[in-house]
Amino acid sequence: MEHFPADLQPIDFDDMANQMLAEGAEQSPAFVHGGICGVYAGAGPSRPEDCVAAASQALELGLHGELAETSVTLAAVTLGALQDEEFEFHLLLPDDETAMETRVQALGEWCQGFMAAYALMVADTGNTGLGEETSEILRDVAAIAEAGFEEDEDADEAENYYFELVEYLRFASLNLFMDRLLAAEAAEPEQ
Repeated sequence: MEHFPADLQPIDFDDMANQMLAEGAEQSPAFVHGGICGVYAGAGPSRPEDCVAAASQALELGLHGELAETSVTLAAVTLGALQDEEFEFHLLLPDDETAMETRVQALGEWCQGFMAAYALMVADTGNTGLGEETSEILRDVAAIAEAGFEEDEDADEAENYYFELVEYLRFASLNLFMDRLLAAEAAEPEQ
């Protein structure tokens, strides 16, 4: 497995959101990160530059200049986290101080980005026969993409549901990535 320098710092959601706004991008960092994760889950490890190019294609984004550099760093940090034995992988979402409605919207955007990129990667690799567990995960991700927030919902209950969804997506992403990694290793001819 290829590991990246330890000096790569995680990307801050708000910093990337401000950068995207300044460069005229209409999507959120969550959408971009979901796309990056979808590429890795659907195709396995690749160079961060290649991952961002594939995610940009799947998400129909034009990432240029500093935003492209930030996205490549995000892809490198994400790949390192997906490969980490301590399960340090986390979704790029707004922090806990952000309004729940905004966090739920970002979670849905992350899922939309993931699904779009994963679908493109599966189509590109010709891996159309998805297993039952993978199909179930993808149905769940698609359902979470449609999640909404009701104003009258109990705040503590909403927080718990949100946390459970984030954790589910975190481990689902790790599982799909590891499945892709194992499938790639199994397909390699013995040396």
